[in-house]
Amino acid sequence: MQSKAALKIEEERRAQRQSLIWKGVLHHENERAEVRVRNISATGALIESPAPFPVGTQLLLKLSETISIQVTVEWTAGEHLGVSFQDAFDLALLVQARPVAAQATWARPAYLDSAVQAAWERRLRRLSAAQLRDEFKGYITD
Repeated sequence: MQSKAALKIEEERRAQRQSLIWKGVLHHENERAEVRVRNISATGALIESPAPFPVGTQLLLKLSETISIQVTVEWTAGEHLGVSFQDAFDLALLVQARPVAAQATWARPAYLDSAVQAAWERRLRRLSAAQLRDEFKGYITD
C-alpha cells in the first residue's frame, strides 16, 4: 500500500502536461529570478532558472500581470526545477493571458522610398558601361 504522499506524487506525474516556452518570474523573499516555463500541468511545471533554489523552497511564480501561483520546488537538475502547485492550476488561464505581440517599430529606410529609387534609376540609366564600372568600383569585381 502506497503512502498518501506517494499517491499524490504519482497523480501529479500523470497530470496532462502542456509543452511551451513561457517567460515568468520566480519570487523568493526579496529576490526575483526571470525564468522560462518549459512545460506546465494543473499540478506543476518544469522551470528553467539561472538562480538555484533548494528542494522544499516555497516560491511565487508570476506568469503574467494576472497570474501568480504559489509553488514548491520538488526537484532540481542543473538549471531545471520541478515545482508543484499548492492549488490546482487552470491551464485555460494561459490562453487569456497570452502576451500581445509588440508593435512594429521598424521604419522603412529612405533609400527604399520610391522617389529616391526613381532618382537613382534615372541616374544609372544615363551612365555608360564604363561610367557604371567606375561608379561601382570596389563593390563589383570583373
